Amino acid sequence: MIILIIYSFLIALVAFVMLFRKPFLGMKRKTKVAFIIIAAILIWNHIPYYYNNDMVVSYVASHSAQRSRSMCAWYVVKAMWHGGCPIGLVPAYAYEKTLPQMGFEEIPSKGYVPIKGDISVLPQNEESSFGHIAIYDGKRWVSDFKQKCLYPNSFYRKKGNVKLFRASDGWHWKHVWTSPMDWCDWMRSLVKGFNKIKF
Repeated sequence: MIILIIYSFLIALVAFVMLFRKPFLGMKRKTKVAFIIIAAILIWNHIPYYYNNDMVVSYVASHSAQRSRSMCAWYVVKAMWHGGCPIGLVPAYAYEKTLPQMGFEEIPSKGYVPIKGDISVLPQNEESSFGHIAIYDGKRWVSDFKQKCLYPNSFYRKKGNVKLFRASDGWHWKHVWTSPMDWCDWMRSLVKGFNKIKF
């Protein structure tokens, strides 16, 4: 915990020095704004946070529906926010890359036994451009609806290459980097699957 706080302080200090040194004061307004935005992104993408699995599970279990609304990522991310994780909203399949950057550990699927708070991520396929993400609440897998098993439907049971992630209660380090190609892929999946979302 102390190490994470020190790292966070150092990043904030570097950003402060960068923003308020004399060369910065002489810059044009647009350049200053650009520097401020970059500093804010650097700080936001490298911060410690305290995670609580019980709060995550409590939220997702009490807010899920009986049927899918094609909004699994939205429901799971809101639950993670409730538990203290400052993760961004992206298509479900992308959390295979994003969760490790948030301090989550990937769990091997061989011999896997789920525990409360585990997160499953499934890839895109011809039926879903978003993929799928769900949380284990201690009894069942829950996303935007209460699932009957790890897989949300029979199609995924046949072809789903599931990735499993776990984070313990306590302090974690957020260290996020997103490439422009990732953003392009996310936008393409959103456009392709938008008509299936049930707001």
